[in-house]
Parts: sequence; structure tokens; C-alpha cells
Amino acid sequence: MMDALHFLTAASLLCAASARPPRVFVFVNELMSWPDAQSFCRQNFLDLASVSSMEDVTLLTQMVDLDAMLYMDASFKHRAWIGLSEDLDSWTWSITDPDFYRDGEAAFRNWNIGEPNNYQGKESCVGMWDNGLWNDNPCQMLAKAICHDVREHNVSLTFVNQAMSWPAAQSYCRERHTDLASVRSSPENEQIKGLVQSAGEVQAWIGLYRNSWLWVDGSNSSFRHWKASEPNGSEENCAAAVPADGGCWEDWPCSWKMPFYCHAVPGSQQVVKVKLVTSSSLDLSDPAVLADLLQQFEQKLKASRENVKLSWRETSGGQIFHQEQR
Repeated sequence: MMDALHFLTAASLLCAASARPPRVFVFVNELMSWPDAQSFCRQNFLDLASVSSMEDVTLLTQMVDLDAMLYMDASFKHRAWIGLSEDLDSWTWSITDPDFYRDGEAAFRNWNIGEPNNYQGKESCVGMWDNGLWNDNPCQMLAKAICHDVREHNVSLTFVNQAMSWPAAQSYCRERHTDLASVRSSPENEQIKGLVQSAGEVQAWIGLYRNSWLWVDGSNSSFRHWKASEPNGSEENCAAAVPADGGCWEDWPCSWKMPFYCHAVPGSQQVVKVKLVTSSSLDLSDPAVLADLLQQFEQKLKASRENVKLSWRETSGGQIFHQEQR
């Protein structure tokens, strides 16, 4: 009987009513691209899973049978999509007050040729070269910074002669001035370029950055569980968990096909299609066989969540299973 269950885990299969607060996760062992997985989760549950703690990581890891996980290619098996993706166009200024910007000023950009390029998938903070052009950099890179003091719509600029990371520069400017410098126009860009040149520096931080990795359900959780050296791909914009490696995350191209995790409303009912792959002959119209399958699914589910009740759902023709046409 277990041969029929080998290709996917029970958490992806059935109508499940769970009273476990506050999060319900569902593992779907079907190969889909990240966008298709998101559509599936939104149709059948809530969304692709957002992960907010190590408790969530442990739960997701424990609910997966590694031997049953499907994979597109053996070089990246044992991976499953989660609801974290990278928005490469999410550039925003450190000072967010809309009254500080006139029409179009918040959108002013002066990128160098070929920038931003998110080299190795790690560049989310912006510096200005001594020629006035901008470059995206790793936020932990050390550089001098330009702060500004704001008086209504007017600003005064200060060059900070201390090398620090972009987050440290933001904190420094907010403590001693108003913020890291926004650049609203070509004249302001020229003023900052002059400060960088006068200091004899090659590049200095300005206040543009992006919070590029975002949860698709709108969760504001800052929890991250990246594998060492990840994220690392400029064209790898979707995140997958690796249950075989403590649930750590990696970035992958969104078009690749993997199983995935959804999350659902606690206490609600979810319906997912069941596909059984077996070399044995099972009479899926026999109530005893269906009851046996249901019991096995329920036992697997109870290993990762409490108070689960499972049931089969008949189609309009009164059937539960039908044989696929090849």
C-alpha cells in the first residue's frame, strides 16, 4: 500500500480541517515554476508560505519525506519554493516623507551604464562615484557617506569622513543629521558629486536602497534563513527551502520547477487533488481501500500538526478517483 504514497507527502493531498494555531502549512509535491506555485496556493489555500521564525523552518522541514520529494533535475533535488521573491525594481529613498519630494523627484536616477546590475545577487544599496554616476553595491561594503539636514524643502549636505556599511551610514546620518542624502535633481546630484571629489573619494553612500526580498502575502517579517553565500544569483529571484539542509534557503530562477509550500487559514478546509502513482493493482472504488489510504494520510499529517480531520471529496459524477488518459 505504501507504494501508492511514495511520490508525495500526505500534507499535500486531502481536505484538511486543522485547529492548530497560528499557522497551517501545506506541502505540495508537484513540480511547478514559482509563479505557477503561487497561483496554485492562492487558488486552493492562501498563498505561498511565508516563514517568520525557526519554529516555522522546523515545521516545514519535518513535514517533508525526502525520499518522496519530486525534482526536475538531480543536481537540485530536495528543494521546495517558499513565498519569498526578489523585486529588483523596489528602489526607495531612506527618507520616505512624501512632502520632501515634488512631482517626479523621488524617481530621479543617475545610474552608470550597465547599472544597477545586482552583481552576484547581493547589491541592494547605492553609492555615487566621483563622476556623479550611481552604482548598486553590497550593503555591507565599506564607504564614506553623504548625510543631509532637511529644513522643509531645503537641505544642507555633509560629507562623513568615516568608512562604514550602508546600514551603519543610515544609522549615523539619522542620529546626527536628518538622514542619508536623497538626490532629487541634477543640481543636487552635482552638489554631492562635488563633495565626493573634494574629499578625494572614489565613491560615497547615498540614501537609495531596495528591500528587494519580500514576502508575497505582504508579511513584513524580517526573518531570513539563507544558506551561507546565498542569495548569490543576479537572475535567481525566487527563494526555495532545502529540507535536507536544515531548511536553509537558496535563490533560484523562478522558471525552474519544484515542489512548494503553501499556507492556509487555521481551522479552515482546503481541497487539493490527489494523484496516486502505484505499480500495484488497487481498487480505488473499494471503501475499505479508501479508508485505509485515508488513515495513512492522517497518520502522516499528525506528525506535523494537531487535530487534523481528513475526508475524501467526490466529484459531481460521484467518483473520488479516475484513471488518467495517457
